[in-house]
Amino acid sequence: MYTPAGLCATFISFFGFFKLNQWLNSELCFIPVPTKYAGSTRYKWSNAVGSFIHATLVSLLGAYCMYQTPEYFTERVLTTTTLGEIIIGIFAGYFIFDSVDLVKYQGIQATWPVVLHHVVLVSVGLGYFLYHHQLVGYGMLACLIEINSIFLHGRLLLLMYGFSKTSLVYRLNSVFNIITYLAFRMGCLVLLIPMVMDDCERISSFWCYWFRVTAVTLLVINLILFYRLIRSDLITKSNKGIDNDNIMVPNNNHVNGKSH
Repeated sequence: MYTPAGLCATFISFFGFFKLNQWLNSELCFIPVPTKYAGSTRYKWSNAVGSFIHATLVSLLGAYCMYQTPEYFTERVLTTTTLGEIIIGIFAGYFIFDSVDLVKYQGIQATWPVVLHHVVLVSVGLGYFLYHHQLVGYGMLACLIEINSIFLHGRLLLLMYGFSKTSLVYRLNSVFNIITYLAFRMGCLVLLIPMVMDDCERISSFWCYWFRVTAVTLLVINLILFYRLIRSDLITKSNKGIDNDNIMVPNNNHVNGKSH
């Protein structure tokens, strides 16, 4: 059964990021908006800022939670804490909001890899972690993946603010981006597959199957994104425009009458 902590965190996270997005798109926002995104495409900038804040928040909280509760590494099925369930609630609430925001402004055709990623994680987070109070350690492992998301979203923000790919700041971020992508994003996903296989005997057959599908799906999605990252930052030498360098979407065509 659900506990107040996890559900409250989910709702607070959803409405918190919704209000943050409203503020970022309002005249009250004191954060400088890139000139190119000061008009009708401001939603792209506000989404990138929200994603950066979320990645920073949950990665720090997740790392702290795993440090405070090392049992997450040894007893992955039964170990749970209130803080761990709150973090998963923050995850779920943000992913629900971000999915709605992406589809609303950019369309499902342009954002399906990210939306699929979010739907899969929300189904696991709300459907199993928070309901059964088990495998919360898997969610904490996902927090380590968000360490890479800091640099991934930071990359897009640097491009939005006009930093050249040849600038020192961008190059440093690119190096940390690739390192953390391999070490945390891909590393955690590769570890996740044998972990799921080991723990499947202790959970229902349905969820065992779904966790396997989830792990493989996320691995494939992130392999595709890594290819786009390498192609954009290492193979392509010159800037072709910020929109073309957003590796999170497969294309940037006009969708539903709005340009991405």
